[in-house]
Amino acid sequence: MVRAIVWLLGLLLLAGLGGCGGSGGGGGGRAPFIVATVVGFPPGQVPPGAVPSGRNSAAFVVVLDDESGEPIADASVSVDGVALSYAAADGGYGAELDVTPGDRVELQVQWRGATYRASARQATEYPTITQPATGVVWPPESPHEVQWSAGTPPAGASYVYGLGVLAADGRVIWPADGSFEVLPAASRSFTLPGYSLPQGEHLLVVGLIAETDIAGAAAESMLLVGGFTYRPVSVSSTPPPATLNSLAVAPTQSVLVPGQTLQLAATGQYSDGSQRDLASQVTWTSSDPGRATVSASGLVSAAAGATGTVTVTATLQGFSAASTLTFFQPGSSPLPPLSQSVTYQGDYAHSGRAVQATAPVFPAARAWSVALSGPASYPVIAGGRAFVLAGAPPSGSGYGTTLHALDLADGRTAWGPVALSGTYFWAGHAYDQGQLYVLNYDGLLRSFDAATGAAGWSVQLPGQYAFSSPPTAVDGMVYVGGAGSGGTLYAVDAASGALLWTAPVANGDHSSPTVSPDGVFVAYPCQVYKFARLSGRLLWQRNTGCSGGGGRTAAYANGRLYVRSVTGGSNEILDAATGAPIGSFGGTAIPAFTDTLGFFLSGSTLQGVHSGTGAVAWSFAGDGQLVSPPFVLNDRVFVASASGQVFALDAATGAQVWSGQAAAGASATDEHNVSQPYAGLGIGEGWLIVPAGQTVNAWRLTAP
Repeated sequence: MVRAIVWLLGLLLLAGLGGCGGSGGGGGGRAPFIVATVVGFPPGQVPPGAVPSGRNSAAFVVVLDDESGEPIADASVSVDGVALSYAAADGGYGAELDVTPGDRVELQVQWRGATYRASARQATEYPTITQPATGVVWPPESPHEVQWSAGTPPAGASYVYGLGVLAADGRVIWPADGSFEVLPAASRSFTLPGYSLPQGEHLLVVGLIAETDIAGAAAESMLLVGGFTYRPVSVSSTPPPATLNSLAVAPTQSVLVPGQTLQLAATGQYSDGSQRDLASQVTWTSSDPGRATVSASGLVSAAAGATGTVTVTATLQGFSAASTLTFFQPGSSPLPPLSQSVTYQGDYAHSGRAVQATAPVFPAARAWSVALSGPASYPVIAGGRAFVLAGAPPSGSGYGTTLHALDLADGRTAWGPVALSGTYFWAGHAYDQGQLYVLNYDGLLRSFDAATGAAGWSVQLPGQYAFSSPPTAVDGMVYVGGAGSGGTLYAVDAASGALLWTAPVANGDHSSPTVSPDGVFVAYPCQVYKFARLSGRLLWQRNTGCSGGGGRTAAYANGRLYVRSVTGGSNEILDAATGAPIGSFGGTAIPAFTDTLGFFLSGSTLQGVHSGTGAVAWSFAGDGQLVSPPFVLNDRVFVASASGQVFALDAATGAQVWSGQAAAGASATDEHNVSQPYAGLGIGEGWLIVPAGQTVNAWRLTAP
């Protein structure tokens, strides 16, 4: 490079900021006109060849006779004590030195017995060029937008920004007049017009320049202290070959059944913005080939009996990405409709439906009633017991709930009660294959042996702090939704409490996971999701564009997902396979279903609706105070009233076939309040269980 770039910048800034501003006239006794520039780059980030001495800054000072405008060659000039030498070819004084961000710069010019001084600080932070990105090629015909972040000028300084494009040898190639573009302090971008740059490799330079007057010198004399950054730019009509910028493997986490396979994907992100499938080009490796092997194309094969986790890594051109695979052997839960009530609204589809081998027998009176210490939850009915949570704190605690295991035959305590700590008076529970799973508001998930009450594992779910919807357990997995910082759907190994996978969701509250044969659903304001049950892979998402807290548990039945008032104000029926909306329905409580009918509580009126046509088959108002979500057993529909009455209706006609009286009035299910557990009916193993206030009421629906 013939002349160091920084020296050249001094000359260019002199021209760009107005050149000689003297008043003209006068005699030899006039003070000289002085423009001093100190230009620097961040230490270690100096353009190649800019400062050959290895320093990061340079000073260039022009001293002119204010009358004639001729250069003064016999002045004594120094910056920070470093003497500057005069170069006739440049018409000024120059030297290289080190000035780091925030340093004070001291200028001294002596001429004809007079001394002129100025002092300023270098910027404490130089601007950073944010556009163009490194490696981007500019077509010559296109406008070229430059963007930069604000630097941090010295306190109280007057400053501007300077921008220019230099050739590799230090020549200015833009602006065309050979000076720098000087921009106001508020500027953060500038667009160079098309065809303004020749093809080739150049340097884009942007700097923050603080201006300080030089006391005693001619008018408009100034000390300019600039902190610059640069970026190489390429101008070419033929873009270079795209290069690999990053590598990603999908899925990043998954559950793998021993003896089965999983195809991993490897995707490369390239410098031209393109993405490419690289599954057959990367090198795949397994952290434990004895438990899982991986083919050259990314097909993972799990060994029979494999346990724990394995990491599979893809590498290419120095980039790597990995997938963590957890081995899990699913259990085998019965398919709905169930003869037990295993979570809120009966089954893991939340369909509000149960079956028994014989037709229901309606007793004249309830078999038993038990008073609890707080509001009673929906029942879980399995193994000859009804499991109910009471929204009452354990002794000596201000918050918490109590778990009761009641014998179905007579309501006596089978084991427990178990005091459950936690914030507020909320907890939720679910059952699967002999185990009971209980979740508190703080995200502590615990297991219990349903037969004996023996405590099993306990796990604190990570990442969230507000858990307000009951868990769902099926096939050896427990699904839980949590909120607090965004939202998370969790899948937990029911046998060990190990976390199998997590998936991010918007909000995450008040929607108990709903499980179909091929997916798990959650429904939040304007967001409904379906995930693969085993891997957690997102299958579809319905996003209606709004936001907010407060989800509602969806019900799955007959290939459809029934979502209440979370997708923009209306109740939607979605195709469970695709997420496409296919209809709407009325009602506020979660509905219940048979194969052909849906049962919807709107206000205090229960309606039977044909699933295929949406036509209303019948309406039932009862005593005018119906509040509970409906529940179906075989061909009978049950609903409870705030008066304590419980009604059974013919599912086809809506005709009342029976009523009973609970010990207290039933409560509606309050899904948006954690002052008590969810209320709701339950039917299982031949028993109807109705929580009513602080009482649990039972009717036997089979012959003795």
